[in-house]
Amino acid sequence: MPNFTLDQTLVLLYFLITLGFGFYKRSDKGLNSFLFAGRRLTIPALVATLVSTWYGGILEVGRFTYENGIVTWIIFGLFYYIAALLFVKYIAPKIIESNIPTIPELFLKSFGRIPALIAIFCVILLITPAPYLKILAILFDFVWDIPVFWALVLGSFLSIIYAATGGFPAIVRTDKLQFVLMFSGFAILLSSAFSKYGGISFLIANTPEFAFSIPGHFSWTFIFVWGFIALITFIDPGFYQRSFAGRSLQTVQKGILISVLFWVIFDGMTVLSGLYALAILPTVEISPYLDLANILLPPFAKGLFLVSLFAIVMSTVDSFTFISAITIGRDLPTILGLKLTDNKMIQLTRVGLGITAIFSISLALYFENAVDIWYLSGSFVVPALLIPLMAGLYKIKLKNVVFVMILPVIASAFWYAHGASHPLADGYPGYIWGLDPMYPGVVVSGILFTILKRSKN
Repeated sequence: MPNFTLDQTLVLLYFLITLGFGFYKRSDKGLNSFLFAGRRLTIPALVATLVSTWYGGILEVGRFTYENGIVTWIIFGLFYYIAALLFVKYIAPKIIESNIPTIPELFLKSFGRIPALIAIFCVILLITPAPYLKILAILFDFVWDIPVFWALVLGSFLSIIYAATGGFPAIVRTDKLQFVLMFSGFAILLSSAFSKYGGISFLIANTPEFAFSIPGHFSWTFIFVWGFIALITFIDPGFYQRSFAGRSLQTVQKGILISVLFWVIFDGMTVLSGLYALAILPTVEISPYLDLANILLPPFAKGLFLVSLFAIVMSTVDSFTFISAITIGRDLPTILGLKLTDNKMIQLTRVGLGITAIFSISLALYFENAVDIWYLSGSFVVPALLIPLMAGLYKIKLKNVVFVMILPVIASAFWYAHGASHPLADGYPGYIWGLDPMYPGVVVSGILFTILKRSKN
Protein backbone atom coordinates (compact mmCIF):
# COMPACT_ATOMS: atom_id res chain seq x y z
CA MET A 1 0.00 0.00 0.00
CA PRO A 2 1.36 3.47 -0.91
CA ASN A 3 2.03 5.86 1.96
CA PHE A 4 -0.19 8.89 1.48
CA THR A 5 0.20 12.12 3.42
CA LEU A 6 -2.83 13.44 5.27
CA ASP A 7 -3.42 16.05 2.54
CA GLN A 8 -3.29 13.40 -0.17
CA THR A 9 -5.59 11.08 1.76
CA LEU A 10 -8.24 13.76 2.27
CA VAL A 11 -8.09 14.89 -1.38
CA LEU A 12 -8.33 11.28 -2.56
CA LEU A 13 -11.30 10.72 -0.26
CA TYR A 14 -12.94 13.86 -1.69
CA PHE A 15 -12.65 12.56 -5.25
CA LEU A 16 -14.03 9.17 -4.27
CA ILE A 17 -17.04 10.78 -2.57
CA THR A 18 -17.57 13.16 -5.50
CA LEU A 19 -17.52 10.29 -7.97
CA GLY A 20 -19.99 8.47 -5.76
CA PHE A 21 -22.31 11.47 -5.86
CA GLY A 22 -21.93 11.65 -9.61
CA PHE A 23 -22.60 7.96 -10.21
CA TYR A 24 -25.37 7.66 -7.59
CA LYS A 25 -28.18 7.78 -10.10
CA ARG A 26 -27.82 7.26 -13.84
CA SER A 27 -29.75 9.60 -16.12
CA ASP A 28 -31.83 7.25 -18.25
CA LYS A 29 -34.93 9.33 -18.89
CA GLY A 30 -33.99 10.75 -22.27
CA LEU A 31 -32.25 13.75 -23.75
CA ASN A 32 -34.11 16.41 -21.76
CA SER A 33 -33.16 14.74 -18.49
CA PHE A 34 -29.54 14.17 -19.52
CA LEU A 35 -28.94 17.73 -20.71
CA PHE A 36 -31.31 19.84 -18.59
CA ALA A 37 -32.32 17.68 -15.58
CA GLY A 38 -35.83 17.44 -16.98
CA ARG A 39 -36.30 21.20 -16.33
CA ARG A 40 -37.09 20.40 -12.70
CA LEU A 41 -34.32 22.22 -10.78
CA THR A 42 -35.50 23.55 -7.42
CA ILE A 43 -34.30 26.76 -5.75
CA PRO A 44 -31.75 24.95 -3.50
CA ALA A 45 -30.38 23.03 -6.50
CA LEU A 46 -30.14 26.22 -8.57
CA VAL A 47 -28.37 28.08 -5.79
CA ALA A 48 -25.89 25.27 -5.19
CA THR A 49 -25.00 24.85 -8.86
CA LEU A 50 -24.86 28.59 -9.65
CA VAL A 51 -22.71 29.49 -6.64
CA SER A 52 -20.31 26.56 -6.80
CA THR A 53 -19.79 26.93 -10.55
CA TRP A 54 -18.99 30.63 -10.25
CA TYR A 55 -15.58 30.41 -8.54
CA GLY A 56 -13.41 28.15 -10.66
CA GLY A 57 -10.73 30.85 -10.87
CA ILE A 58 -10.31 30.93 -7.12
CA LEU A 59 -6.48 30.88 -7.05
CA GLU A 60 -6.34 33.79 -9.50
CA VAL A 61 -8.68 35.74 -7.22
CA GLY A 62 -6.21 35.16 -4.40
CA ARG A 63 -3.25 36.25 -6.51
CA PHE A 64 -5.11 39.30 -7.81
CA THR A 65 -6.07 40.37 -4.28
CA TYR A 66 -2.51 39.90 -3.04
CA GLU A 67 -1.18 42.09 -5.86
CA ASN A 68 -3.95 44.70 -6.06
CA GLY A 69 -5.96 44.74 -2.85
CA ILE A 70 -9.64 45.37 -2.26
CA VAL A 71 -10.27 46.59 -5.82
CA THR A 72 -10.55 42.86 -6.59
CA TRP A 73 -14.01 42.95 -5.03
CA ILE A 74 -15.15 45.49 -7.63
CA ILE A 75 -13.55 43.78 -10.62
CA PHE A 76 -14.60 40.22 -9.81
CA GLY A 77 -17.59 40.92 -7.57
CA LEU A 78 -19.65 44.11 -7.75
CA PHE A 79 -19.94 44.25 -11.54
CA TYR A 80 -21.15 40.66 -11.64
CA TYR A 81 -23.78 41.23 -8.94
CA ILE A 82 -25.22 44.07 -11.00
CA ALA A 83 -25.14 41.94 -14.16
CA ALA A 84 -26.88 39.05 -12.39
CA LEU A 85 -29.65 41.35 -11.10
CA LEU A 86 -30.19 42.69 -14.61
CA PHE A 87 -30.25 39.09 -15.86
CA VAL A 88 -33.03 38.27 -13.39
CA LYS A 89 -35.11 41.21 -14.60
CA TYR A 90 -34.55 41.23 -18.34
CA ILE A 91 -32.98 37.96 -19.54
CA ALA A 92 -34.35 35.07 -17.50
CA PRO A 93 -38.02 35.80 -18.39
CA LYS A 94 -37.17 35.83 -22.08
CA ILE A 95 -35.28 32.51 -21.85
CA ILE A 96 -38.29 30.85 -20.23
CA GLU A 97 -40.67 32.49 -22.70
CA SER A 98 -38.63 31.45 -25.75
CA ASN A 99 -38.55 27.78 -24.70
CA ILE A 100 -35.24 27.48 -26.56
CA PRO A 101 -32.65 25.53 -24.53
CA THR A 102 -29.33 26.88 -25.87
CA ILE A 103 -27.80 30.06 -27.26
CA PRO A 104 -26.78 28.57 -30.65
CA GLU A 105 -30.33 27.28 -31.21
CA LEU A 106 -31.69 30.73 -30.35
CA PHE A 107 -29.42 32.19 -33.04
CA LEU A 108 -30.57 29.50 -35.48
CA LYS A 109 -34.25 30.27 -35.00
CA SER A 110 -33.74 34.04 -34.88
CA PHE A 111 -31.14 34.67 -37.57
CA GLY A 112 -30.36 31.50 -39.51
CA ARG A 113 -27.65 28.87 -39.88
CA ILE A 114 -24.48 30.96 -40.42
CA PRO A 115 -24.98 33.21 -37.34
CA ALA A 116 -25.76 30.06 -35.35
CA LEU A 117 -22.49 28.43 -36.44
CA ILE A 118 -20.59 31.57 -35.42
CA ALA A 119 -22.41 31.45 -32.08
CA ILE A 120 -21.23 27.87 -31.57
CA PHE A 121 -17.61 28.95 -31.98
CA CYS A 122 -18.13 31.88 -29.59
CA VAL A 123 -19.82 29.70 -26.96
CA ILE A 124 -17.03 27.11 -27.05
CA LEU A 125 -14.41 29.84 -26.64
CA LEU A 126 -16.37 31.59 -23.91
CA ILE A 127 -17.16 28.49 -21.89
CA THR A 128 -13.86 26.69 -22.25
CA PRO A 129 -12.71 25.11 -18.98
CA ALA A 130 -9.08 25.83 -19.95
CA PRO A 131 -8.41 28.57 -17.35
CA TYR A 132 -9.84 26.41 -14.60
CA LEU A 133 -7.83 23.40 -15.68
CA LYS A 134 -4.71 25.55 -15.24
CA ILE A 135 -5.77 26.27 -11.68
CA LEU A 136 -6.56 22.60 -11.10
CA ALA A 137 -3.07 21.72 -12.36
CA ILE A 138 -1.56 24.00 -9.70
CA LEU A 139 -3.52 22.18 -7.00
CA PHE A 140 -2.54 18.73 -8.28
CA ASP A 141 1.10 19.80 -8.40
CA PHE A 142 0.88 21.15 -4.84
CA VAL A 143 -0.64 17.97 -3.41
CA TRP A 144 0.76 15.23 -5.63
CA ASP A 145 3.74 16.85 -7.45
CA ILE A 146 2.23 15.95 -10.84
CA PRO A 147 3.67 17.56 -14.03
CA VAL A 148 1.43 20.19 -15.62
CA PHE A 149 0.42 18.18 -18.68
CA TRP A 150 -0.62 15.11 -16.73
CA ALA A 151 -2.36 17.27 -14.14
CA LEU A 152 -4.44 18.81 -16.94
CA VAL A 153 -5.26 15.36 -18.32
CA LEU A 154 -6.22 14.02 -14.88
CA GLY A 155 -8.38 17.06 -14.11
CA SER A 156 -10.20 16.72 -17.42
CA PHE A 157 -10.76 13.01 -16.94
CA LEU A 158 -12.16 13.41 -13.43
CA SER A 159 -14.48 16.20 -14.58
CA ILE A 160 -16.09 14.23 -17.41
CA ILE A 161 -16.25 10.68 -16.10
CA TYR A 162 -19.49 11.04 -14.12
CA ALA A 163 -20.94 13.67 -16.47
CA ALA A 164 -20.68 11.16 -19.31
CA THR A 165 -22.81 8.72 -17.36
CA GLY A 166 -25.19 10.89 -15.35
CA GLY A 167 -25.35 14.06 -17.43
CA PHE A 168 -26.44 17.37 -15.95
CA PRO A 169 -28.27 15.78 -12.96
CA ALA A 170 -24.95 14.23 -11.87
CA ILE A 171 -23.25 17.63 -12.07
CA VAL A 172 -25.98 19.25 -9.96
CA ARG A 173 -25.66 16.51 -7.32
CA THR A 174 -21.91 17.04 -7.02
CA ASP A 175 -22.40 20.83 -6.96
CA LYS A 176 -24.47 20.49 -3.78
CA LEU A 177 -21.47 18.86 -2.10
CA GLN A 178 -19.04 21.41 -3.57
CA PHE A 179 -21.21 24.26 -2.24
CA VAL A 180 -20.86 23.05 1.36
CA LEU A 181 -17.14 22.37 1.01
CA MET A 182 -16.21 25.75 -0.49
CA PHE A 183 -17.74 27.78 2.34
CA SER A 184 -16.39 25.41 4.99
CA GLY A 185 -12.82 25.66 3.70
CA PHE A 186 -12.61 29.45 3.71
CA ALA A 187 -14.41 29.64 7.05
CA ILE A 188 -11.60 27.50 8.48
CA LEU A 189 -8.89 29.70 6.92
CA LEU A 190 -10.45 33.02 7.95
CA SER A 191 -11.24 31.97 11.51
CA SER A 192 -7.63 30.85 12.00
CA ALA A 193 -6.26 34.14 10.61
CA PHE A 194 -8.63 36.22 12.71
CA SER A 195 -7.91 34.36 15.94
CA LYS A 196 -4.15 34.60 15.49
CA TYR A 197 -3.73 38.12 14.07
CA GLY A 198 -6.93 40.08 14.64
CA GLY A 199 -9.42 41.75 12.33
CA ILE A 200 -9.63 44.76 9.99
CA SER A 201 -7.38 46.96 12.12
CA PHE A 202 -4.57 44.42 11.70
CA LEU A 203 -5.08 44.32 7.95
CA ILE A 204 -5.06 48.13 7.59
CA ALA A 205 -1.92 48.44 9.72
CA ASN A 206 0.04 45.68 7.97
CA THR A 207 -0.80 46.05 4.28
CA PRO A 208 0.54 48.56 1.73
CA GLU A 209 -1.47 51.70 1.00
CA PHE A 210 -2.85 50.30 -2.27
CA ALA A 211 -4.56 47.39 -0.46
CA PHE A 212 -7.54 49.51 0.59
CA SER A 213 -7.32 52.01 -2.27
CA ILE A 214 -9.70 52.25 -5.22
CA PRO A 215 -8.84 52.12 -8.13
CA GLY A 216 -5.48 51.07 -6.68
CA HIS A 217 -2.87 50.30 -9.33
CA PHE A 218 -5.33 50.65 -12.21
CA SER A 219 -6.95 53.33 -14.31
CA TRP A 220 -10.70 53.75 -14.21
CA THR A 221 -10.88 52.76 -17.88
CA PHE A 222 -9.29 49.42 -16.98
CA ILE A 223 -11.69 49.00 -14.07
CA PHE A 224 -14.74 49.68 -16.20
CA VAL A 225 -13.68 47.34 -18.98
CA TRP A 226 -14.20 44.61 -16.41
CA GLY A 227 -17.68 46.04 -15.94
CA PHE A 228 -18.30 45.35 -19.60
CA ILE A 229 -16.71 41.93 -19.29
CA ALA A 230 -19.20 41.22 -16.51
CA LEU A 231 -21.84 41.43 -19.21
CA ILE A 232 -20.64 37.92 -20.01
CA THR A 233 -23.32 37.01 -17.48
CA PHE A 234 -25.95 37.92 -20.12
CA ILE A 235 -24.44 35.52 -22.63
CA ASP A 236 -23.13 32.92 -20.19
CA PRO A 237 -24.28 29.51 -21.49
CA GLY A 238 -24.15 28.22 -17.90
CA PHE A 239 -26.64 30.84 -16.76
CA TYR A 240 -28.73 30.15 -19.85
CA GLN A 241 -28.78 26.38 -19.24
CA ARG A 242 -29.66 26.69 -15.57
CA SER A 243 -32.40 29.23 -16.28
CA PHE A 244 -33.90 26.89 -18.84
CA ALA A 245 -33.61 23.95 -16.43
CA GLY A 246 -35.47 25.66 -13.57
CA ARG A 247 -38.98 24.52 -12.66
CA SER A 248 -40.46 27.96 -13.31
CA LEU A 249 -39.55 31.58 -13.88
CA GLN A 250 -40.15 32.31 -10.19
CA THR A 251 -37.82 29.48 -9.22
CA VAL A 252 -35.09 30.80 -11.50
CA GLN A 253 -35.43 34.41 -10.36
CA LYS A 254 -35.43 33.55 -6.66
CA GLY A 255 -32.55 31.13 -7.17
CA ILE A 256 -30.37 33.78 -8.84
CA LEU A 257 -31.22 36.43 -6.22
CA ILE A 258 -30.29 34.08 -3.39
CA SER A 259 -27.14 33.13 -5.29
CA VAL A 260 -26.10 36.80 -5.43
CA LEU A 261 -26.32 36.96 -1.62
CA PHE A 262 -24.06 33.92 -1.32
CA TRP A 263 -21.66 35.47 -3.86
CA VAL A 264 -21.40 38.59 -1.73
CA ILE A 265 -20.61 36.48 1.35
CA PHE A 266 -18.09 34.25 -0.39
CA ASP A 267 -16.38 37.15 -2.17
CA GLY A 268 -15.97 38.82 1.20
CA MET A 269 -14.34 35.64 2.52
CA THR A 270 -11.95 35.26 -0.41
CA VAL A 271 -10.91 38.94 -0.57
CA LEU A 272 -10.30 39.04 3.19
CA SER A 273 -8.21 35.87 2.89
CA GLY A 274 -6.15 37.51 0.15
CA LEU A 275 -5.63 40.60 2.32
CA TYR A 276 -4.48 38.42 5.23
CA ALA A 277 -1.98 36.82 2.85
CA LEU A 278 -0.77 40.29 1.82
CA ALA A 279 -0.40 41.33 5.45
CA ILE A 280 1.34 38.16 6.64
CA LEU A 281 3.37 36.84 3.71
CA PRO A 282 6.36 38.91 2.50
CA THR A 283 6.48 36.81 -0.68
CA VAL A 284 4.34 34.14 -2.31
CA GLU A 285 5.86 30.87 -3.48
CA ILE A 286 2.84 29.06 -4.93
CA SER A 287 -0.44 30.87 -4.23
CA PRO A 288 -1.50 33.34 -1.51
CA TYR A 289 -4.21 30.99 -0.28
CA LEU A 290 -2.02 27.88 -0.33
CA ASP A 291 0.94 29.64 1.30
CA LEU A 292 -1.35 31.13 3.95
CA ALA A 293 -2.85 27.73 4.71
CA ASN A 294 0.65 26.29 5.04
CA ILE A 295 1.60 28.63 7.89
CA LEU A 296 -1.79 29.00 9.61
CA LEU A 297 -3.55 25.66 9.58
CA PRO A 298 -2.77 22.41 11.38
CA PRO A 299 -2.48 19.33 9.12
CA PHE A 300 -6.09 18.16 9.18
CA ALA A 301 -7.55 21.67 8.76
CA LYS A 302 -5.11 22.35 5.90
CA GLY A 303 -6.25 19.14 4.22
CA LEU A 304 -9.87 20.24 4.49
CA PHE A 305 -9.00 23.63 3.01
CA LEU A 306 -7.26 21.94 0.08
CA VAL A 307 -10.35 19.82 -0.46
CA SER A 308 -12.46 22.99 -0.59
CA LEU A 309 -10.19 24.46 -3.29
CA PHE A 310 -10.46 21.28 -5.36
CA ALA A 311 -14.24 21.36 -4.93
CA ILE A 312 -14.47 24.97 -6.11
CA VAL A 313 -12.45 24.36 -9.26
CA MET A 314 -13.94 20.97 -10.12
CA SER A 315 -17.49 22.33 -9.97
CA THR A 316 -16.58 24.83 -12.69
CA VAL A 317 -14.57 22.44 -14.85
CA ASP A 318 -17.28 19.79 -15.02
CA SER A 319 -20.06 22.34 -15.72
CA PHE A 320 -18.18 24.18 -18.46
CA THR A 321 -16.96 20.98 -20.06
CA PHE A 322 -20.49 19.62 -20.15
CA ILE A 323 -21.95 22.77 -21.71
CA SER A 324 -19.28 22.74 -24.40
CA ALA A 325 -20.14 19.10 -25.01
CA ILE A 326 -23.82 20.02 -25.42
CA THR A 327 -22.80 22.60 -28.00
CA ILE A 328 -20.90 19.96 -29.97
CA GLY A 329 -23.22 17.00 -29.49
CA ARG A 330 -26.64 18.65 -29.67
CA ASP A 331 -26.41 22.15 -31.12
CA LEU A 332 -24.06 21.48 -34.04
CA PRO A 333 -26.14 18.58 -35.49
CA THR A 334 -29.31 20.64 -34.99
CA ILE A 335 -27.88 23.63 -36.83
CA LEU A 336 -26.60 21.43 -39.64
CA GLY A 337 -30.10 20.02 -40.06
CA LEU A 338 -29.24 16.45 -39.04
CA LYS A 339 -32.18 14.37 -37.85
CA LEU A 340 -30.85 12.40 -34.91
CA THR A 341 -32.50 10.38 -32.18
CA ASP A 342 -32.22 11.44 -28.55
CA ASN A 343 -29.90 8.51 -27.85
CA LYS A 344 -27.62 9.53 -30.71
CA MET A 345 -27.42 13.10 -29.38
CA ILE A 346 -26.53 11.77 -25.95
CA GLN A 347 -23.77 9.69 -27.52
CA LEU A 348 -22.48 12.71 -29.45
CA THR A 349 -22.56 14.80 -26.28
CA ARG A 350 -20.32 12.21 -24.65
CA VAL A 351 -17.98 12.46 -27.62
CA GLY A 352 -18.14 16.23 -27.17
CA LEU A 353 -16.83 15.80 -23.63
CA GLY A 354 -13.66 14.25 -25.04
CA ILE A 355 -13.27 16.87 -27.78
CA THR A 356 -13.73 19.66 -25.24
CA ALA A 357 -11.13 18.12 -22.96
CA ILE A 358 -8.53 17.96 -25.76
CA PHE A 359 -9.22 21.55 -26.87
CA SER A 360 -9.12 22.88 -23.30
CA ILE A 361 -5.86 21.12 -22.45
CA SER A 362 -4.26 22.61 -25.57
CA LEU A 363 -5.51 26.10 -24.69
CA ALA A 364 -4.35 25.76 -21.09
CA LEU A 365 -0.85 24.80 -22.25
CA TYR A 366 -0.68 27.82 -24.58
CA PHE A 367 -1.69 30.61 -22.17
CA GLU A 368 0.41 31.65 -19.19
CA ASN A 369 -2.45 32.24 -16.73
CA ALA A 370 -6.22 32.06 -16.38
CA VAL A 371 -6.79 35.84 -16.28
CA ASP A 372 -5.33 36.21 -19.80
CA ILE A 373 -7.89 33.71 -21.13
CA TRP A 374 -10.76 35.46 -19.35
CA TYR A 375 -9.68 38.87 -20.57
CA LEU A 376 -9.20 37.91 -24.21
CA SER A 377 -12.32 35.75 -24.54
CA GLY A 378 -14.41 38.44 -22.88
CA SER A 379 -12.96 41.21 -25.03
CA PHE A 380 -13.80 39.36 -28.25
CA VAL A 381 -16.85 37.24 -27.49
CA VAL A 382 -18.95 39.82 -25.63
CA PRO A 383 -19.01 42.24 -28.62
CA ALA A 384 -19.86 39.37 -30.96
CA LEU A 385 -22.72 37.84 -28.98
CA LEU A 386 -24.20 40.41 -26.62
CA ILE A 387 -26.37 42.59 -28.84
CA PRO A 388 -27.47 39.83 -31.28
CA LEU A 389 -28.46 37.66 -28.30
CA MET A 390 -30.56 40.49 -26.86
CA ALA A 391 -32.14 41.01 -30.25
CA GLY A 392 -32.96 37.31 -30.52
CA LEU A 393 -34.50 37.13 -27.05
CA TYR A 394 -36.57 40.26 -27.63
CA LYS A 395 -37.53 39.23 -31.19
CA ILE A 396 -35.94 42.28 -32.81
CA LYS A 397 -35.41 41.74 -36.51
CA LEU A 398 -31.92 42.42 -37.83
CA LYS A 399 -30.47 42.49 -41.30
CA ASN A 400 -27.03 41.03 -42.05
CA VAL A 401 -26.52 39.64 -38.56
CA VAL A 402 -23.20 38.12 -39.59
CA PHE A 403 -21.75 41.63 -39.88
CA VAL A 404 -23.12 42.55 -36.45
CA MET A 405 -21.19 39.56 -35.04
CA ILE A 406 -17.93 39.66 -37.00
CA LEU A 407 -17.11 43.35 -37.45
CA PRO A 408 -17.02 44.06 -33.68
CA VAL A 409 -14.57 41.17 -33.26
CA ILE A 410 -12.37 42.64 -36.00
CA ALA A 411 -12.48 46.03 -34.28
CA SER A 412 -11.50 44.52 -30.92
CA ALA A 413 -8.76 42.42 -32.54
CA PHE A 414 -7.28 45.47 -34.29
CA TRP A 415 -7.35 47.41 -31.03
CA TYR A 416 -5.67 44.56 -29.17
CA ALA A 417 -3.00 44.00 -31.82
CA HIS A 418 -2.15 47.70 -32.01
CA GLY A 419 -1.89 47.94 -28.23
CA ALA A 420 0.24 44.81 -27.95
CA SER A 421 2.64 46.16 -30.58
CA HIS A 422 3.02 49.47 -28.69
CA PRO A 423 3.59 48.39 -25.06
CA LEU A 424 3.84 50.96 -22.29
CA ALA A 425 6.78 51.21 -19.89
CA ASP A 426 5.13 48.77 -17.47
CA GLY A 427 4.58 46.23 -20.25
CA TYR A 428 0.82 46.83 -20.42
CA PRO A 429 -0.45 47.21 -24.02
CA GLY A 430 -0.51 50.81 -25.23
CA TYR A 431 -4.12 50.91 -26.39
CA ILE A 432 -5.36 53.84 -28.49
CA TRP A 433 -6.77 56.58 -26.20
CA GLY A 434 -6.10 54.18 -23.31
CA LEU A 435 -9.24 52.21 -24.15
CA ASP A 436 -9.23 48.42 -23.79
CA PRO A 437 -10.36 46.37 -26.86
CA MET A 438 -13.76 45.60 -25.34
CA TYR A 439 -14.89 49.22 -25.84
CA PRO A 440 -14.46 49.58 -29.62
CA GLY A 441 -16.00 46.15 -30.13
CA VAL A 442 -19.13 47.02 -28.15
CA VAL A 443 -19.38 50.46 -29.82
CA VAL A 444 -19.14 48.97 -33.32
CA SER A 445 -21.75 46.35 -32.40
CA GLY A 446 -24.10 49.05 -31.11
CA ILE A 447 -23.69 51.19 -34.23
CA LEU A 448 -24.32 48.24 -36.54
CA PHE A 449 -27.35 47.19 -34.52
CA THR A 450 -28.85 50.69 -34.79
CA ILE A 451 -28.23 50.96 -38.52
CA LEU A 452 -29.41 47.48 -39.46
CA LYS A 453 -32.42 47.54 -37.17
CA ARG A 454 -33.58 50.74 -38.75
CA SER A 455 -32.94 49.53 -42.29
CA LYS A 456 -34.99 46.41 -41.59
CA ASN A 457 -37.89 48.39 -40.20
